[in-house]
Amino acid sequence: MKRTKGMNHTRSFRIGLIGLALLLSGGCQLPGEEQISTDLIHIPATARSEGTPKILVPVIAFSDTIAALGIVAEGTQVERAFSFSNEGKAPLIISDVSTSCGCALAEKWPRSPIHPGETGTIAIRFDSRGRVGENRKEIFVVTNATPSTTTLTITAEVIGPQ
Repeated sequence: MKRTKGMNHTRSFRIGLIGLALLLSGGCQLPGEEQISTDLIHIPATARSEGTPKILVPVIAFSDTIAALGIVAEGTQVERAFSFSNEGKAPLIISDVSTSCGCALAEKWPRSPIHPGETGTIAIRFDSRGRVGENRKEIFVVTNATPSTTTLTITAEVIGPQ
């Protein structure tokens, strides 16, 4: 019996549909995996607060959001720490700290939850190599607080050899 192109295409299409159905019915979670909770993530749908239930949320409060490094000799590295506290009523989680430039690096920040009343620091290292002149770099701290992103700033006047 001769098969035509159309029959082979139909058969391949059916096999593909069966495979897709099996994939979707199996779910994405592997056996034995723990459920990941989103209890600590709070993103309000609107700015309206009346009639909404009181949710315990973290509040990140920095002692200072701008660090002036002053005059820096080109080629040196300067490290500054931004201190903060959790002034909220729920654990604070810092999910990411990124910078606006490769010359500023955020390596050290708390990786575990910061409980209400506790403090912490975020260490930033500025590499002045090739950065002669005025510099203003931003650091973006992403947390489960509201608002979810806080922007920190470092400034420096880098001087080169004369």
